[in-house]
Amino acid sequence: MGMSTVKLLANKLDVGIEINTKDLSFYYCIACAAGKAKRMSYARIPVRKSKPLETLMMDICSMSEPTIDGATMFLFDIDESIRYKRTYLLKKKSDEESHVKVLLNRLARLFPGKTVLRLRSDQCGEFSSNALSEFCDTLGIEQKFTNAYSPQENGIVERANGVVLQRLRAMLTATHLPNSLWGEALLHVVATLNRLPTKPLGLVSPHQKLFKTEPALDDLRT
Repeated sequence: MGMSTVKLLANKLDVGIEINTKDLSFYYCIACAAGKAKRMSYARIPVRKSKPLETLMMDICSMSEPTIDGATMFLFDIDESIRYKRTYLLKKKSDEESHVKVLLNRLARLFPGKTVLRLRSDQCGEFSSNALSEFCDTLGIEQKFTNAYSPQENGIVERANGVVLQRLRAMLTATHLPNSLWGEALLHVVATLNRLPTKPLGLVSPHQKLFKTEPALDDLRT
């Protein structure tokens, strides 16, 4: 967890974590600073209005070193409305198609009263393949593609991707773990972010917005 999240949790009651706030205002986290190094942010676009699960925004990110299991990249998706995130480790880009199909089928079973209406992504071959397009057509899902070399048009997922990578790098730096464990760190970061309260949701977690239940936080450490 980052210091900003620790401070948010310190002001909430009954979250299952004991936090000593005495020295928080003077604490500087070197690992957090190293993890947050990035290029200039994308310009923000007007907020889109959608209901939970209506619009899923997706991206694929390649990593410089493979995991111990051979994954070299990951598929990342975020719910436009409630910012709930999911990620899948990939050994090759062609694996993306099967993960998207499994995800859409799973969401249809878990949330029968809600429907995915749109998938927003860039125009890379995996997202625009004929097989995936035909699958989306059978489910009545519209595919929306950004223009070439315009990642800012998918800014929500690009910024969320950046936050996840910051946390991932900070975790590996702070724990002195090898970069080959980035896959395990990534899965942990995404699972943690989904359970933590965020300001855009009124200090409610994406997990609570989606499942209507308080997430368990007793396994987290500060």
